[in-house]
Amino acid sequence: MKKFFIGFAIAWNMLTNIPLFRIYTFKEGYNAYACVNYGVVGFVLGLIVYLLCKIACIEPYILVKVLIFSFYTFSYGALHLDGLFDSLDAIFLKAPKEKLLSILKDPHLGSFSVIFGTLFIITKLTAFVYLKNMSLFIVAASASRFSVIFPMRFFPYISSGMAQKTKNELKSYHLIIASIIMVVFLSPIYRFSILILIFSVCCSLFIGNLLTKKFGGLNGDFYGLLIETNELLLILVFVFLGKYLS
Repeated sequence: MKKFFIGFAIAWNMLTNIPLFRIYTFKEGYNAYACVNYGVVGFVLGLIVYLLCKIACIEPYILVKVLIFSFYTFSYGALHLDGLFDSLDAIFLKAPKEKLLSILKDPHLGSFSVIFGTLFIITKLTAFVYLKNMSLFIVAASASRFSVIFPMRFFPYISSGMAQKTKNELKSYHLIIASIIMVVFLSPIYRFSILILIFSVCCSLFIGNLLTKKFGGLNGDFYGLLIETNELLLILVFVFLGKYLS
């Protein structure tokens, strides 16, 4: 249990901008349990957003939801959006792999990142505003972060540093533990949560496989892209198909 709680503290400080714990860095032997808690962190953030939407159910409600979305983005420090933006230039550029990898390391944003990143944020914000059952946002925030640990486990890592050590610590039984936790947390909220979790994992593995084919593996920016893309896909599913999946 100690490893689980320390892992949660590490995951919280890695994935959010809300200072609650004093553990701010990777800790050898606990990094895999941080991955186990990615979905739990998403659950807490999603629950906070859900409660804010319930409490602040006032007019103009659209503006209120825009402000709540802004708070949510701030709550995780736009960390995953940063990864998304950093990845887009390399993803849409047709060039040799060596050139693409050098672009991934370039901190400057190109036209692809600005254009498609802006469209992504507009689409996500609009979908968030149109989402009527905000309890489903808890599912989306949890599943998107949970599912990223699968491509993290199964696909090569093309950078170096502590993230590489985290990947080395992450084993298949950690995925099983994380899956059980997510089912326990989400089943009381949404009866089709298992199907959503499976769909989310499949999306992450599919996109991760495409990225691996083009770049030879994944890095931290791609993990952020996977989380953001997955979260948007789930929100869109709930917006368009929510009445059929209720």
